[in-house]
Amino acid sequence: MGYAILRTQKLKSMQSVRRSLKHSFREQDTPNADPTRTQENTHIGATSAKDAIEKINARLPEKIRKNGVLAIEYLVTASPENMHAKSRKEQNAYFTDAKKWLEEKHGAENVVYAGIHRDETTPHMYAYVVPIDSQGKLNCRAFLGGAKALSEMQTDFADRVGKKHKLERGIEGSRAKHTKVREFYGAIEHAPHKHAHFNPDQVQPKMLEKGIFINDYESPEGTAERLSNLVKKHYDPAIQEASVSRIERAKRKQAEETSKRKDIELKKAQERLGGFDEAFKGLSKQQMEELKTIAAKHRLENEIKLEKLRRIDALPELDSRGTGAAKTFARHALEAIQKAGGKFEKVDWDAVENSAKKESRYEHHQPMYEIAKAILKHSPKRAGESEAFINATLERAKELDKEDPVRQAPEKKRGLGFDR
Repeated sequence: MGYAILRTQKLKSMQSVRRSLKHSFREQDTPNADPTRTQENTHIGATSAKDAIEKINARLPEKIRKNGVLAIEYLVTASPENMHAKSRKEQNAYFTDAKKWLEEKHGAENVVYAGIHRDETTPHMYAYVVPIDSQGKLNCRAFLGGAKALSEMQTDFADRVGKKHKLERGIEGSRAKHTKVREFYGAIEHAPHKHAHFNPDQVQPKMLEKGIFINDYESPEGTAERLSNLVKKHYDPAIQEASVSRIERAKRKQAEETSKRKDIELKKAQERLGGFDEAFKGLSKQQMEELKTIAAKHRLENEIKLEKLRRIDALPELDSRGTGAAKTFARHALEAIQKAGGKFEKVDWDAVENSAKKESRYEHHQPMYEIAKAILKHSPKRAGESEAFINATLERAKELDKEDPVRQAPEKKRGLGFDR
């Protein structure tokens, strides 16, 4: 069974997007491509690099932050020996399922172009995805995440697409480096094997028919073809064996390296835990439980603090690109932080929430439910609220919307103001 291969490349400038697309459409010199087979390539969603760039630009928002990822380039293929063993119909089925997987994962509207190259050594598909999230923002991190998310994506692709086409995932957790595309396609490691030897009789033209006066011998072309077939028959098993053994050796080596690395990590973890055991030695069960309670409390406090900081950092972008009650809250929050000399700890967040709520409700006539949801999601003060509190607040906001869609400003000026 071969490997399902999925690779990604972030394109952070229009120049890199254009260069990549020109390669895809063969609008620039491509040394590793066979020009006599370029007509076999397939293009889906665009007819030229210019057409594809226009479609990418149409998806991009007006404001793009510096170093923002404009597009994600995907490469989909499989182990060379496996791709070559598949028929054209089987290859197309694999690429079709891969494209559907991308569309389901990122949204069909974001997969602007896909192309299949058959003029290189190994058939493969390119796909270009514009990372626009559900909020209409350019958000590559939401699409790819970090190393863990990328690993999970590889697993998901192998499970949902690869297995259907008799392909498996590479070794999870392995540190094996990916080869470059051109190296991957062009490389084949030949295993040692004995050379073919021919005796003098074999290289002589064969007698095809014995006549009475003259014998009929094969032509020079016939002799060459016969010898070529003999060579092919001799070396084919060796080439196949080399291909399979290369994959198996690589797989075995990766497994050994991964096993050794995990053993080292486990040993280090055990050493760290051993230190903790020594520190807790002699404590009673009750004292241990008390320490666990204190640790859990500190952990929760740290998580809340980090979430508050995340919400503070998100306010400028929310103010510039947000909408509705969320944008209103962000503006009030930034003004309050500025008045406090940039120290958000000194801000009266109850007052900020109340002023944002009043403006959203009585000037912009927004539903109480949307206002409550925005404040609960973006206010630093609400970073540690329980799920029960959030649900109760949203339910109360719904009731207020039913009772009176637009009310006079309430007298209560502290807190969310949804309890009367």
